[in-house]
Amino acid sequence: MEQQLAELGRQIAALHSAVAPEPGSDGANIAALHAALLDLEKQVGRAGREQLKTNTTAEAQAAQLTEALEQLRSADSRRAAEIDALREQLRREQSTARRAAAQEILPALDGLDEALRAGQELLATFAQPPAAAVPANVPPASRGWLRQLFGEPQHVPAQPEHAAATQQLAEQTAAIKAWLTGLTFVRKRLLDVLAAADVRPIRAVGQPFDPQQHVAIGVVPANEEHPAGTVVEELRRGYLAGERVLRHAEVLVAAIEEQQLEEGA
Repeated sequence: MEQQLAELGRQIAALHSAVAPEPGSDGANIAALHAALLDLEKQVGRAGREQLKTNTTAEAQAAQLTEALEQLRSADSRRAAEIDALREQLRREQSTARRAAAQEILPALDGLDEALRAGQELLATFAQPPAAAVPANVPPASRGWLRQLFGEPQHVPAQPEHAAATQQLAEQTAAIKAWLTGLTFVRKRLLDVLAAADVRPIRAVGQPFDPQQHVAIGVVPANEEHPAGTVVEELRRGYLAGERVLRHAEVLVAAIEEQQLEEGA
């Protein structure tokens, strides 16, 4: 293009020289001017065609580049959507696996809770004063497995001849306390494992009854300590997995007499 423009400049300079007035050469100057104009017209036409061709090529390349960029954007969007879908699927699978693992741990926790409750009750019976003599014709009460394991508490007078029995009772009490401490430690470790999976116990005792989290197994009379509608006792602990109920808590609820009658009906 620069060469063509330079050539056009030379042609124009030649035209200026051709039209310069010279005595006795008008015809020659007109002929030269006509020829120069024709040549200039051809060059301008060629330059226009080349410019149009260049513009067309540039537009085609720009269109191809735009299409390629759109394809890249579309591919990137699809890849981002696929990655998000895979992440969501992985999150759901991990959540499902955590809930399944928690469901397998819950029975062990239930057993620990029951063992701790029974052990505490047994320790409480050890601390009670000696009971009155039982008639010989009254059959013995059924004993729990903890009492069968450690034996009944022996309430004996503190005479010197019963020192061995008193020592044995103290040793049994210490053994049960140590055993309960070990169970408490194991229970805490299991709760920590559940907490790492975002599984935590449902608060129950002393809380208002919530049918979304609690299941009422029975009712007891309301009093000042436990107003009507509050949870008095937790029979089986419930658990939350995130914000969802993994297992409802089974509870006893305080109720007034009318509520108890309706419940019984």
